[in-house]
Amino acid sequence: MSSPMKVILDSAAFINTVSFPFSKKNEYLITSKCEAEVKELTAKLRLDAAFQGGLISIVDPCMASIASAQALARKYGVKRLSEADESVLALALEIADRKEKVRVYTDDYSLQNVLKWRKIPFEGVLQKGIVHKKSFRHSP
Repeated sequence: MSSPMKVILDSAAFINTVSFPFSKKNEYLITSKCEAEVKELTAKLRLDAAFQGGLISIVDPCMASIASAQALARKYGVKRLSEADESVLALALEIADRKEKVRVYTDDYSLQNVLKWRKIPFEGVLQKGIVHKKSFRHSP
């Protein structure tokens, strides 16, 4: 039996939707930085219900993965990743580097762009995801 897909949710899964479509065949993760972004009452209630129902777990990446995520974002000239977005990217890199199946749900286009460069699957939550990757690096 294959291991379940690891699905990383950013705060948009709770802020931008009334009900995220959880599937029992996947393992859902959120970083503590993303969890801290969920402040609006109804979004917080949705997140709390997911925790209480055992649908999602908080998992944080290691510091080395955060450094790798920051370096990868710099490599492609992405300067607008928040700490929460960096944590999502870092966790996705950790999981992908272990050769486990991973998918990220985020509405952040900068994060989607870096994920696309690294060939890590993602989907938008409310927004349609990006189609084409871009490098924002300028040649000297």
